[in-house]
Formats: sequence, C-alpha cells, structure tokens
Amino acid sequence: MIRKGRIIVSLGMLFVMVLTLGGLFVPVLPHWQFLPALLAGNFLALALILAVTFLFGRVYCSVLCPLGISQDLVIWLSGRRRKKRRAFAFARERRGLRYAVLFLAGLSILFGYPLFLGLVDPYSIFGRILNDLFALPVSYGWNAIVGLSERYDWLPLLMKAEVQQPSAWAAVLAGIYLIVLVALSWRHGRAYCHTICPVGTLLGTVSRFSVFRPVIDADRCIHCGACERTCPSACIDAKTGGIDSSRCVDCFDCLTICPKDALHFSRSHHAQQKVRMTETEPADTPPSGPVMTRRELLGTTALAIGTVAAGLVRSRSAMSASVGAWDLEGEASILPPGAQSADSFYTHCTSCHLCVSRCPSGVLLSSGPENGALHLLQPHMDFSQGYCVYNCNLCSVVCPTGAIRPLSLAEKQQTKIGLARYDKQQCLITRDGIVCGNCARHCLTQAITMVEDRDGRSYPVVDDAACIGCGSCEYHCPAEPSAIHIIGIAELLR
Repeated sequence: MIRKGRIIVSLGMLFVMVLTLGGLFVPVLPHWQFLPALLAGNFLALALILAVTFLFGRVYCSVLCPLGISQDLVIWLSGRRRKKRRAFAFARERRGLRYAVLFLAGLSILFGYPLFLGLVDPYSIFGRILNDLFALPVSYGWNAIVGLSERYDWLPLLMKAEVQQPSAWAAVLAGIYLIVLVALSWRHGRAYCHTICPVGTLLGTVSRFSVFRPVIDADRCIHCGACERTCPSACIDAKTGGIDSSRCVDCFDCLTICPKDALHFSRSHHAQQKVRMTETEPADTPPSGPVMTRRELLGTTALAIGTVAAGLVRSRSAMSASVGAWDLEGEASILPPGAQSADSFYTHCTSCHLCVSRCPSGVLLSSGPENGALHLLQPHMDFSQGYCVYNCNLCSVVCPTGAIRPLSLAEKQQTKIGLARYDKQQCLITRDGIVCGNCARHCLTQAITMVEDRDGRSYPVVDDAACIGCGSCEYHCPAEPSAIHIIGIAELLR
C-alpha cells in the first residue's frame, strides 16, 4: 500500500506541475521546489522538506520533484518494453562527483552566477524541457482540436492557445537534455538523481541520518538479489544486506519484490544503519552501505549546510553586494516589472522559464549566446516579439525564486521598467509622409501623443513621467527598423 500510495501521489503531483507550467493551474508547486525555495528564502518550504527528509528520507525526490517522477515513468516504460522488470545492479557511491557538483552549485549561489545552477537544477531542467520543447507542438495540437470543435460545434467554449515560438537554440538544448535523461533512465535508472543532482546530494546528506528508511532483516534475507535488481538508485547491496540511504529515493519498489518479506520501511536502529565512521577500513572489506570516515561525514555535512546557508544569504537581496555579487547595474537591461534590480534578478533566476511560458504576449524570451554567457538561458524582454501587457502581472505571481517579486496589478501598472525614445528620421511620417500614429494609439498610459509640428504634420511626443516602458509602442510600430524603442533605466542613468 505504501508503494501504491507513493505512485498515486507522485503522478498527481506531476500532472499538476505540467498543468502549472502550461498555464492551466495555480502556480503553487513551483514555490515548493527545493532550490527555488532556497533562493526565495521560503523558510516554510525548506523547513518542511528538510524535516520530512530527516524523518523519512528522500521522499521529496520521488513525490514532489517533477524530473524525478518523469524518470520513474521512463524506467517503468523500460521494464514494460522488455516484458520484465528492468535489472539494475548495486554501484558504489560516486561521492567525489556528487559533492563536487554540490560544491559548484553552492559557489554559484554564493557569488550570484546561477548559470551552472540552472544547468543542473532538476526543476529548471524540467521546466525548460516542457516549455522549450513540448509547448509548441502541444499548442498546435490544442488549436487543431479547437478548430474541429468549432467546425462541428462540439464544445463552443474552447478557446485557441497563443502559439509562441521558442528560440531554436533553446529547443535544441532542451532536446539534448531530454535525450540524455531518457537514455540514462532507460539503461541506468535514477543515475542523474544519485550522481549529478545537487538537490539529491544535499537531501541525501540529510537522509543519511533519517529516522525511518528501508531496512533489510538479516534473519530473513536469503541474498537472492531481487531487491538489488529492482532498485533504480543502485543503492542496495544484496550480498552484504546494506542500503545506501543517501541515494535511496523511497520509491518502495524493493518492498514489494522480496520473496521472504525481509524488507521493511521502519525505524532504523544504530546497528542497522550500516554507516561506518571509523578512521580506517580494510581495503578488501565489502561495502555494507556508504562507507565513510568520520572526517568525510563531517565534511559532506558541512558542505550541505554551507550550500543552504549560501542560499539563505543570497535570498536577502540587501546583502547581495557584501557576498561578491556580479555588478550588473551598469548594463542596459530592461527587466520585468517586479525585478528589484539587475543584480537581484540575474542572481536569483535559475532559468526555469515559468515566466516565459505564462507571458501572454511572448515578450519574455530565453536568452541565447548572443546575450553573453552571463545571462545564458535567463529570460529577457524582446519588444520585437511582444510587449508587456498592461493588465497582466503573471510573471511576478509565478516566479518561484524571488527573481521577480510579487506585484499587485495596480503596483505593476505603476512600475517603470524603461522609457520610450523616438527617432524622427525612422518614422513613416518623415520617410514616406504617412501619418501612422500606431504608437500613440496603442499606448495605454497615454504617454505618447501626436503633436503637430511646424511642417503641418503630427509627430509622436513622449511624456517621460507617464511612460512605464511597456514596449507596446515599439511592438506596434510598422517602421523597419522601429522608429520608437524602449531604453532601460540603467542606460538612461549613464
């Protein structure tokens, strides 16, 4: 029952997360993902996740992490394809690699350079795969269904989705991630989770001390190896009866496969923990779990605590400068409403692309190599593709990391993200004698008015006090290149 319950809950969580990233569900679960919660300073989510991990192990990885649950689906399909359970085998912990990745993730958080963090964070990887790879075909498919519904009068209330084209490089990168993760899961189970994932390593450090965990009853065990072959985390050594609790993700598959009922999820006593803390260990001693010296145990625990501490320090934007954040204030950046500063935005964003997927006009796009390695993958505003809709504050509502702080609609409508600048020489009035007026017509704050000049023609005039830099004027300008464009606040201060 415990395994069936885990499967039902995890599939429900995955379904809700997919709907959330697709814009069809209230964005609650993203705020309960570990790294976003850490960067946002969400103490309630962090405390609850760590407390559950200490009590029951890495339940988070099998129930709440969408990338982990997706890998479980691939593993299940792998077993079905071969018409039998996928045979896995125990593998020694790659401790050096695991904690090297965690160390680099901690440095990325501390020094405000989240590119590496975005590349390995499971939630951000899942978000990019869903948004950059699957959103486009799903949108076309949905619109085809709506078209059939309208033609045959099935469900007249269905509405077509806005089709937003992701950048080609972002789709290619998401495709590479998908192929690699599917291949790893198909052949090696949860290899990413127990070797690369920094969240898994951090929570695995806590789960070394978990109160309840899968335990092998030595009196009943016949060392048949059934549990080892069914473990996708490669953490069960059937020969010695040891389970590496730092890599176990509590999938509970092993509990149902044992022919002698020797495996139970129960309170672990000191004698059953199998964690060696002696200073020396004979080289030929078979592993009975995570073989660790006291120094290694203290070192890995200190690294995990340090990573959490770095995230909590980073979550307080007022302390950013004191911990060596990148100086981004001098850049000509146009930030989404709710971004407190360039430093705060760029050092908190893990490129999950949730804001990109929820932007109704498509003005938020994933940054490519042309914007520099510092901002790779992170969202940027491109007013040639869209504009910041006046009656929308979705990006500030859905952001789980604190890169975009929550704004009410009234606050968002008064937030200035830039100013419009008019180039008279590029305007159709000057070039072709065509009185367009699109910029003034589409300005919802009435910051642009058409004023008659000495030549008898009307030209746009921008009121800086009323302009909020939404970019509607630039987007709707028919001139090539645009005769009016938005300049970031930082550029105006130069």
